[in-house]
Amino acid sequence: MLNLKAPVSVVWEVTNNCNFLCPHCRAYCIHEKDNEEVENRIISEIIKANVLAVNISGGEPLLNNRVFDIIKKLTSNNIYVGISTNGWFYEKFRNDIIESGVKFVQVSLDGPKEVHEKFRGVKESYDRAIRALTLAKEDGMFTQMNVTITAENLDTLEWNFHEAKKLKVDKVFYRRVVPYGKAKENDYVLPDKEKYYTEIKKLAKLSTDDLVVAIDDPILNVLLNRDVNNYLGCGAGINNVGISSNGDVYPCIFLREKVGNLIETDLTAIWNNSPILNKLRNREIQGCGSCKYKFSCGGCRAFSGMFSKDSLCPLKQHCTND
Repeated sequence: MLNLKAPVSVVWEVTNNCNFLCPHCRAYCIHEKDNEEVENRIISEIIKANVLAVNISGGEPLLNNRVFDIIKKLTSNNIYVGISTNGWFYEKFRNDIIESGVKFVQVSLDGPKEVHEKFRGVKESYDRAIRALTLAKEDGMFTQMNVTITAENLDTLEWNFHEAKKLKVDKVFYRRVVPYGKAKENDYVLPDKEKYYTEIKKLAKLSTDDLVVAIDDPILNVLLNRDVNNYLGCGAGINNVGISSNGDVYPCIFLREKVGNLIETDLTAIWNNSPILNKLRNREIQGCGSCKYKFSCGGCRAFSGMFSKDSLCPLKQHCTND
Protein backbone atom coordinates (compact mmCIF):
# COMPACT_ATOMS: atom_id res chain seq x y z
CA MET A 1 0.00 0.00 0.00
CA LEU A 2 1.18 3.54 -0.76
CA ASN A 3 2.67 5.43 2.16
CA LEU A 4 2.93 9.04 1.03
CA LYS A 5 4.09 11.95 3.19
CA ALA A 6 1.34 14.19 1.79
CA PRO A 7 -1.55 13.86 -0.66
CA VAL A 8 -0.67 13.86 -4.33
CA SER A 9 -3.90 15.66 -5.16
CA VAL A 10 -6.78 17.41 -3.46
CA VAL A 11 -10.30 18.37 -4.42
CA TRP A 12 -11.10 21.78 -2.97
CA GLU A 13 -14.65 23.08 -2.75
CA VAL A 14 -14.05 26.82 -2.99
CA THR A 15 -17.75 27.54 -2.47
CA ASN A 16 -21.01 25.85 -1.50
CA ASN A 17 -23.03 28.19 -3.68
CA CYS A 18 -24.60 26.81 -6.85
CA ASN A 19 -27.07 27.89 -9.51
CA PHE A 20 -28.41 24.37 -10.12
CA LEU A 21 -30.99 22.25 -8.26
CA CYS A 22 -29.56 18.74 -8.44
CA PRO A 23 -31.34 16.14 -6.27
CA HIS A 24 -28.10 14.38 -5.30
CA CYS A 25 -25.84 17.29 -4.43
CA ARG A 26 -23.69 17.54 -1.32
CA ALA A 27 -24.03 21.35 -1.52
CA TYR A 28 -27.34 22.75 -0.35
CA CYS A 29 -27.79 25.85 -2.50
CA ILE A 30 -27.05 27.92 0.58
CA HIS A 31 -25.63 31.26 -0.47
CA GLU A 32 -22.70 31.58 1.88
CA LYS A 33 -20.11 34.31 1.90
CA ASP A 34 -16.77 32.78 0.97
CA ASN A 35 -13.88 33.69 3.27
CA GLU A 36 -10.66 35.09 1.77
CA GLU A 37 -8.64 34.54 4.96
CA VAL A 38 -9.61 30.87 5.03
CA GLU A 39 -8.84 30.53 1.32
CA ASN A 40 -5.34 31.98 1.78
CA ARG A 41 -4.66 29.56 4.62
CA ILE A 42 -5.77 26.61 2.47
CA ILE A 43 -3.57 27.80 -0.41
CA SER A 44 -0.60 28.09 1.94
CA GLU A 45 -1.13 24.57 3.26
CA ILE A 46 -1.47 23.08 -0.23
CA ILE A 47 1.76 24.74 -1.36
CA LYS A 48 3.63 23.82 1.82
CA ALA A 49 2.61 20.17 1.48
CA ASN A 50 3.91 20.03 -2.11
CA VAL A 51 0.57 18.88 -3.47
CA LEU A 52 0.93 18.24 -7.19
CA ALA A 53 -2.62 18.75 -8.43
CA VAL A 54 -5.73 20.57 -7.26
CA ASN A 55 -9.24 20.17 -8.59
CA ILE A 56 -11.22 23.34 -7.91
CA SER A 57 -14.80 22.32 -7.18
CA GLY A 58 -17.95 23.39 -5.38
CA GLY A 59 -20.96 24.04 -5.48
CA GLU A 60 -20.24 25.88 -8.70
CA PRO A 61 -16.67 27.18 -8.29
CA LEU A 62 -17.11 30.03 -10.78
CA LEU A 63 -19.54 31.63 -8.31
CA ASN A 64 -16.63 32.41 -6.00
CA ASN A 65 -15.56 35.96 -6.93
CA ARG A 66 -11.93 35.21 -6.04
CA VAL A 67 -11.66 31.89 -7.84
CA PHE A 68 -9.20 33.15 -10.44
CA ASP A 69 -6.94 34.73 -7.81
CA ILE A 70 -6.99 31.38 -6.00
CA ILE A 71 -6.08 29.50 -9.17
CA LYS A 72 -3.28 31.93 -10.08
CA LYS A 73 -1.69 31.53 -6.64
CA LEU A 74 -1.66 27.77 -7.14
CA THR A 75 -0.50 27.71 -10.77
CA SER A 76 2.25 30.24 -10.03
CA ASN A 77 3.62 27.60 -7.65
CA ASN A 78 3.68 24.99 -10.42
CA ILE A 79 0.57 23.19 -9.20
CA TYR A 80 -1.53 21.54 -11.88
CA VAL A 81 -5.04 22.97 -11.55
CA GLY A 82 -8.30 21.67 -12.93
CA ILE A 83 -11.80 22.97 -12.45
CA SER A 84 -15.07 21.04 -12.08
CA THR A 85 -18.01 23.04 -13.34
CA ASN A 86 -21.58 22.61 -14.50
CA GLY A 87 -20.57 24.59 -17.59
CA TRP A 88 -23.06 27.41 -17.19
CA PHE A 89 -20.48 30.19 -16.79
CA TYR A 90 -17.62 28.82 -18.89
CA GLU A 91 -18.15 31.08 -21.90
CA LYS A 92 -18.58 34.15 -19.68
CA PHE A 93 -15.29 33.53 -17.88
CA ARG A 94 -13.46 31.88 -20.75
CA ASN A 95 -10.55 34.32 -20.91
CA ASP A 96 -10.16 34.39 -17.13
CA ILE A 97 -10.00 30.59 -17.04
CA ILE A 98 -7.28 30.56 -19.70
CA GLU A 99 -5.26 33.38 -18.13
CA SER A 100 -5.40 31.86 -14.64
CA GLY A 101 -3.49 28.82 -15.84
CA VAL A 102 -6.19 26.14 -15.65
CA LYS A 103 -5.14 23.05 -17.60
CA PHE A 104 -8.00 20.63 -16.96
CA VAL A 105 -11.74 21.29 -17.30
CA GLN A 106 -14.40 18.83 -16.07
CA VAL A 107 -18.02 19.42 -17.01
CA SER A 108 -20.97 17.45 -15.64
CA LEU A 109 -23.22 15.92 -18.30
CA ASP A 110 -25.58 13.19 -17.16
CA GLY A 111 -27.09 12.12 -20.47
CA PRO A 112 -29.20 13.40 -23.40
CA LYS A 113 -30.87 16.78 -23.00
CA GLU A 114 -34.11 15.55 -21.44
CA VAL A 115 -32.25 13.37 -18.92
CA HIS A 116 -29.66 15.99 -18.01
CA GLU A 117 -32.06 18.91 -17.61
CA LYS A 118 -34.57 16.90 -15.62
CA PHE A 119 -31.83 15.85 -13.22
CA ARG A 120 -30.08 19.23 -12.97
CA GLY A 121 -33.34 21.15 -12.69
CA VAL A 122 -32.33 24.01 -15.00
CA LYS A 123 -33.38 24.64 -18.61
CA GLU A 124 -30.53 25.19 -21.09
CA SER A 125 -28.11 23.44 -18.71
CA TYR A 126 -27.49 20.79 -21.37
CA ASP A 127 -26.61 23.29 -24.09
CA ARG A 128 -24.33 25.20 -21.73
CA ALA A 129 -22.52 21.99 -20.74
CA ILE A 130 -21.98 21.01 -24.39
CA ARG A 131 -20.79 24.52 -25.19
CA ALA A 132 -18.38 24.51 -22.25
CA LEU A 133 -16.79 21.23 -23.32
CA THR A 134 -16.51 22.45 -26.90
CA LEU A 135 -14.87 25.75 -25.94
CA ALA A 136 -12.55 24.16 -23.38
CA LYS A 137 -11.31 21.76 -26.06
CA GLU A 138 -10.73 24.71 -28.42
CA ASP A 139 -8.84 26.45 -25.61
CA GLY A 140 -6.36 23.58 -25.38
CA MET A 141 -7.60 22.25 -22.05
CA PHE A 142 -7.61 18.61 -21.11
CA THR A 143 -11.37 18.03 -21.17
CA GLN A 144 -13.40 15.55 -19.15
CA MET A 145 -17.11 14.76 -19.26
CA ASN A 146 -18.29 13.80 -15.77
CA VAL A 147 -21.24 11.41 -15.53
CA THR A 148 -22.95 10.74 -12.20
CA ILE A 149 -24.55 7.29 -12.43
CA THR A 150 -28.05 7.32 -10.96
CA ALA A 151 -31.35 5.50 -11.41
CA GLU A 152 -32.26 8.36 -13.76
CA ASN A 153 -29.60 7.67 -16.40
CA LEU A 154 -28.80 3.94 -16.13
CA ASP A 155 -30.27 3.39 -19.60
CA THR A 156 -28.32 6.17 -21.31
CA LEU A 157 -24.76 5.74 -20.02
CA GLU A 158 -23.35 4.61 -23.36
CA TRP A 159 -24.83 7.75 -24.94
CA ASN A 160 -22.24 9.73 -22.98
CA PHE A 161 -19.43 7.68 -24.45
CA HIS A 162 -20.59 8.34 -28.00
CA GLU A 163 -21.25 12.02 -27.30
CA ALA A 164 -17.80 12.40 -25.75
CA LYS A 165 -16.28 10.89 -28.89
CA LYS A 166 -18.28 13.25 -31.07
CA LEU A 167 -17.15 16.26 -29.03
CA LYS A 168 -13.55 14.97 -29.10
CA VAL A 169 -13.14 15.38 -25.36
CA ASP A 170 -10.19 13.60 -23.79
CA LYS A 171 -11.93 11.58 -21.11
CA VAL A 172 -15.37 10.45 -19.99
CA PHE A 173 -15.55 9.78 -16.26
CA TYR A 174 -18.33 7.72 -14.68
CA ARG A 175 -18.99 7.70 -10.95
CA ARG A 176 -21.91 6.27 -8.99
CA VAL A 177 -24.06 8.65 -6.99
CA VAL A 178 -23.31 8.83 -3.26
CA PRO A 179 -26.18 8.80 -0.72
CA TYR A 180 -25.03 11.94 1.03
CA GLY A 181 -26.49 15.44 1.15
CA LYS A 182 -29.66 15.68 -0.89
CA ALA A 183 -29.27 12.13 -2.21
CA LYS A 184 -29.75 10.85 1.32
CA GLU A 185 -33.32 12.12 1.34
CA ASN A 186 -33.87 11.71 -2.41
CA ASP A 187 -33.01 8.02 -2.38
CA TYR A 188 -34.90 7.46 -5.63
CA VAL A 189 -31.69 8.52 -7.39
CA LEU A 190 -29.85 5.40 -6.17
CA PRO A 191 -29.49 2.79 -8.94
CA ASP A 192 -30.73 -0.80 -8.78
CA LYS A 193 -27.84 -3.02 -7.70
CA GLU A 194 -28.02 -5.74 -10.36
CA LYS A 195 -28.71 -3.34 -13.20
CA TYR A 196 -25.82 -1.17 -12.03
CA TYR A 197 -23.46 -4.17 -12.25
CA THR A 198 -24.63 -4.91 -15.78
CA GLU A 199 -24.17 -1.35 -16.99
CA ILE A 200 -20.71 -0.67 -15.54
CA LYS A 201 -19.42 -3.96 -16.94
CA LYS A 202 -20.66 -2.79 -20.35
CA LEU A 203 -18.89 0.53 -19.90
CA ALA A 204 -15.65 -1.26 -18.98
CA LYS A 205 -15.61 -2.84 -22.44
CA LEU A 206 -15.69 0.50 -24.21
CA SER A 207 -12.30 1.51 -25.53
CA THR A 208 -10.88 3.82 -28.12
CA ASP A 209 -7.50 5.24 -29.00
CA ASP A 210 -8.63 8.85 -28.63
CA LEU A 211 -10.96 8.74 -25.60
CA VAL A 212 -10.15 7.58 -22.08
CA VAL A 213 -13.04 5.81 -20.36
CA ALA A 214 -12.75 5.87 -16.56
CA ILE A 215 -15.16 4.19 -14.15
CA ASP A 216 -14.46 5.41 -10.66
CA ASP A 217 -15.82 2.46 -8.74
CA PRO A 218 -13.51 0.09 -6.87
CA ILE A 219 -16.00 -2.79 -7.01
CA LEU A 220 -15.42 -2.99 -10.76
CA ASN A 221 -12.14 -4.76 -9.95
CA VAL A 222 -14.17 -7.42 -8.14
CA LEU A 223 -16.80 -7.71 -10.86
CA LEU A 224 -14.10 -8.25 -13.49
CA ASN A 225 -11.91 -10.38 -11.19
CA ARG A 226 -8.89 -8.24 -11.93
CA ASP A 227 -5.40 -9.08 -10.69
CA VAL A 228 -5.31 -7.81 -7.10
CA ASN A 229 -1.66 -6.76 -7.45
CA ASN A 230 -2.18 -4.42 -10.38
CA TYR A 231 -5.04 -2.21 -9.26
CA LEU A 232 -5.66 0.29 -6.47
CA GLY A 233 -9.28 0.61 -5.41
CA CYS A 234 -10.68 3.36 -3.22
CA GLY A 235 -8.03 6.06 -2.90
CA ALA A 236 -9.68 8.01 -0.09
CA GLY A 237 -6.93 9.12 2.26
CA ILE A 238 -4.35 7.09 0.32
CA ASN A 239 -3.35 9.52 -2.42
CA ASN A 240 -5.92 12.30 -2.10
CA VAL A 241 -8.18 14.24 0.26
CA GLY A 242 -11.09 16.65 -0.04
CA ILE A 243 -11.12 20.16 1.42
CA SER A 244 -14.29 22.15 2.04
CA SER A 245 -14.67 25.92 1.72
CA ASN A 246 -14.27 26.33 5.50
CA GLY A 247 -11.02 24.34 5.61
CA ASP A 248 -12.43 21.01 6.81
CA VAL A 249 -10.46 18.04 5.49
CA TYR A 250 -12.14 14.78 4.42
CA PRO A 251 -10.69 11.45 3.22
CA CYS A 252 -12.34 12.28 -0.10
CA ILE A 253 -14.73 15.01 -1.13
CA PHE A 254 -17.65 12.56 -1.17
CA LEU A 255 -16.81 10.99 2.19
CA ARG A 256 -17.94 13.68 4.60
CA GLU A 257 -16.17 12.47 7.73
CA LYS A 258 -14.02 15.30 9.02
CA VAL A 259 -10.42 14.36 9.83
CA GLY A 260 -9.18 17.88 10.59
CA ASN A 261 -9.38 21.56 9.73
CA LEU A 262 -6.66 23.58 8.04
CA ILE A 263 -7.27 26.64 10.21
CA GLU A 264 -6.31 24.56 13.23
CA THR A 265 -3.82 21.99 11.89
CA ASP A 266 -1.29 21.67 9.05
CA LEU A 267 -2.31 19.53 6.09
CA THR A 268 0.74 17.28 6.45
CA ALA A 269 0.01 16.77 10.16
CA ILE A 270 -3.57 15.76 9.39
CA TRP A 271 -2.39 13.47 6.60
CA ASN A 272 0.25 11.70 8.70
CA ASN A 273 -1.43 11.60 12.11
CA SER A 274 -5.12 11.02 11.50
CA PRO A 275 -6.25 7.66 12.99
CA ILE A 276 -9.11 7.62 10.48
CA LEU A 277 -6.81 7.99 7.47
CA ASN A 278 -4.48 5.30 8.83
CA LYS A 279 -7.40 2.90 9.21
CA LEU A 280 -8.52 3.57 5.66
CA ARG A 281 -4.99 2.95 4.34
CA ASN A 282 -4.80 -0.35 6.19
CA ARG A 283 -8.31 -1.27 5.01
CA GLU A 284 -9.57 -1.75 8.55
CA ILE A 285 -13.08 -1.99 7.17
CA GLN A 286 -15.87 -4.23 8.38
CA GLY A 287 -16.50 -6.93 5.81
CA CYS A 288 -13.32 -6.15 3.84
CA GLY A 289 -10.49 -6.94 6.23
CA SER A 290 -9.82 -10.50 5.03
CA CYS A 291 -11.05 -10.08 1.46
CA LYS A 292 -8.44 -10.69 -1.23
CA TYR A 293 -9.68 -7.53 -2.96
CA LYS A 294 -9.31 -5.29 0.09
CA PHE A 295 -6.59 -3.13 -1.49
CA SER A 296 -7.57 -3.45 -5.14
CA CYS A 297 -11.16 -2.62 -4.15
CA GLY A 298 -11.92 -1.68 -0.55
CA GLY A 299 -15.41 -0.60 -1.58
CA CYS A 300 -16.62 2.96 -1.97
CA ARG A 301 -16.23 4.41 1.50
CA ALA A 302 -18.53 7.32 0.69
CA PHE A 303 -21.38 5.05 -0.35
CA SER A 304 -21.86 2.92 2.75
CA GLY A 305 -19.95 4.69 5.50
CA MET A 306 -16.31 4.89 6.35
CA PHE A 307 -15.73 1.47 7.87
CA SER A 308 -18.76 -0.51 6.71
CA LYS A 309 -18.93 -3.05 3.91
CA ASP A 310 -19.91 -1.43 0.62
CA SER A 311 -23.61 -2.28 0.24
CA LEU A 312 -23.07 -2.68 -3.51
CA CYS A 313 -20.34 -5.28 -3.00
CA PRO A 314 -21.04 -8.11 -5.47
CA LEU A 315 -19.53 -10.87 -3.32
CA LYS A 316 -22.11 -13.21 -1.84
CA GLN A 317 -20.02 -14.30 1.12
CA HIS A 318 -19.40 -11.60 3.71
CA CYS A 319 -15.78 -11.39 4.74
CA THR A 320 -14.73 -10.41 8.25
CA ASN A 321 -11.78 -8.50 9.60
CA ASP A 322 -8.71 -10.54 10.47
